[in-house]
Amino acid sequence: MIFKGVRRGSTWAALVALLPSLTACAAGEADARTEAAQTAGRPGSLGNPRVLNCANRNGEFPGEKNSSRAAAPDDLVVGPLVIPGLLAWGGAQAEQYGSDHRFKVGALVRKGKTITVSIPAKFHDSAGLLYSEQSRNARTPAEADHAVAFTACSDHDTIFVGGFYVKEPRCVPLEFRVPGEAVVRREISFFNGAC
Repeated sequence: MIFKGVRRGSTWAALVALLPSLTACAAGEADARTEAAQTAGRPGSLGNPRVLNCANRNGEFPGEKNSSRAAAPDDLVVGPLVIPGLLAWGGAQAEQYGSDHRFKVGALVRKGKTITVSIPAKFHDSAGLLYSEQSRNARTPAEADHAVAFTACSDHDTIFVGGFYVKEPRCVPLEFRVPGEAVVRREISFFNGAC
């Protein structure tokens, strides 16, 4: 096609001259989409935590709706979250809680509350979270989730089944985010003595 008043050779020259600009625009848009995806993060990252709630959790327990569990001294308690016995793991044997670097422990969240548990990026190769169905087949801690947002049922304290994938005995920092509150960071010993 020839534009009115423009000769054919001039049109091709103009299009060829515009080609790098068009390519740069397309590349810029692709870079922006890639950057947005990285900012949001992969599922199970802090930018895009796995969301577990009353509807999609992986189990219900008899009597759960009619009972409430008081925290014990060895429980990790942060805001509305209780992880039973986790503080005693530093002096325990790994075999008591799991095998193949996978350690089972439930998380209880008080009714109607939300909390996000995450592992800082520096520790993703050595520790992960195994609470979502998607993370259950992780072959390494890096493949596990590193952030999970738990939301309890509105009418009762809610138990979430899962655990941790920890490559070797070590201390791992965990971060806890409750909407509207400051981030809480706790270092937890996974069969590694005192942190």
